[in-house]
Amino acid sequence: MDPVYLPSSKKNAQIEGAIVVHQDEAWFRQTPTLHQTWARKNSQPHILSKGARNTQKIFGAVAPQTAKFIYQSTDKSFNYETYIEFLDNHLLPNFYQKSHRVYLIQDNASYHKKPETYNWFREHRKYVEVFNLPPYSPELNAEERLWHYTRMQATHNRYFDTKEKLREVLFSTFQRMQDYPESIQGLLRPFC
Repeated sequence: MDPVYLPSSKKNAQIEGAIVVHQDEAWFRQTPTLHQTWARKNSQPHILSKGARNTQKIFGAVAPQTAKFIYQSTDKSFNYETYIEFLDNHLLPNFYQKSHRVYLIQDNASYHKKPETYNWFREHRKYVEVFNLPPYSPELNAEERLWHYTRMQATHNRYFDTKEKLREVLFSTFQRMQDYPESIQGLLRPFC
């Protein structure tokens, strides 16, 4: 499962009638992030912070052709077990269609390359074909654009006094992306 030249996989997906899906994971911190904003000249804007280091760990996947987006939050570490759980419980049920395999595009996270993960892909080859992106190439992963969009819409320049508030804002942003896929189609157009 070496890195591939993506246009050929896209071409093969069209021939086979497969569904191309980009997958990634992200952390969203409770600690506020300051991003472009208006302020008086020579006056740095400030956002309240409790200094809490709570994070929300999210697996996500998107099919650029349809802008169908799924996610799973986890309190556990990102590892091969939580990744396989995401693939089993969310990715396959949401994207696999009878006679139409999933072409899964993923990055080079260490647990994506674990023997246990490769065994899972081998056992499920009838349903999913995996392609690793070249190292250090997040610009080739459509899911990265959704993480950026989420940060812009939900977390930048905002204070969250509890991790529950952060989760609430993240999940409502994800729900909007699921309910209104047209709102993210423009972000995914280069991957179609």
